[in-house]
Amino acid sequence: MELVPDDAGAPPDLAGGVLLAPAVAFANIGELALDALIASLGAARVARLDDANVLAVVGNNAFTPDPPGLLATALELYSVPGSRLFLLQQRAPAIPGRQAALAADLAGWAQRAGLAHVVLLCGLDAQYRREQQLEGSQLRFLAAGGGGQQQQAPAAAGGAAAAAAAAEAAAAGGASGSSGGTAAGGAGAPLAAACQAAGLLALEPDVEATEREVHGLLPPWPQLDALAGVGLAATLLATFAAEGDNVADALALAAAALGALRGAGSLPASGGEGQQQLRVPCSWAGLYGRSFDRSLF
Repeated sequence: MELVPDDAGAPPDLAGGVLLAPAVAFANIGELALDALIASLGAARVARLDDANVLAVVGNNAFTPDPPGLLATALELYSVPGSRLFLLQQRAPAIPGRQAALAADLAGWAQRAGLAHVVLLCGLDAQYRREQQLEGSQLRFLAAGGGGQQQQAPAAAGGAAAAAAAAEAAAAGGASGSSGGTAAGGAGAPLAAACQAAGLLALEPDVEATEREVHGLLPPWPQLDALAGVGLAATLLATFAAEGDNVADALALAAAALGALRGAGSLPASGGEGQQQLRVPCSWAGLYGRSFDRSLF
């Protein structure tokens, strides 16, 4: 993975920072949430990244029509003023069969850059919820410890039974990199506590086991395993969702991420009272077609 600074300037200093990135997976919720956060926080693009495992894509500037001619590409790095928070937007999926290679590249680059913590945003398949999860908050978090503890991918270690056992061991604070929503100290501990304060629930071990059994080769699981393998603290922020118009799901996840990052000290507290109003970028106009009268339903 190669970083190309904007305007041929010096590369950004990422040492000790927190990186927020989407896991390009179910319902595109991670990418939508990143778009909303970039627009709302006034983040400035500082670099583009290039990786041979990501499909090439180019399009119009996603956030403003000015200046004209500014293009969006597959991997873009943004910096939030007044903080050590960086946002990596990914606008194209990995080439089929190269998810693990992309995850390894991301983890290696993040480690070399000296990042302290990686936060992944994504959607989880709503059809795998249990009955008790159908009501209440759909937001979940999963913290993975650093310190070189590598998380074994349960799906590759013997099917559903192994996945359930590994997830339960993680929830109990075992040797696995995943910790069932609470990091055993280290860089992830403040964010895990802030996630709970922001209303996110710890991802249930049985849901993690099912996700790994069914979608184990797809994001966010290769990313979490690769980050654990290089000893980087990582946290997954996710929401259950179904395919369709996922703007509301993405905004809810973005708002929760914003609250958790402020609570963990990765962002300064907002100036006014109440929560910061999220902005949607201009590129979302017509994202899911024309609006309709929801009172019909």
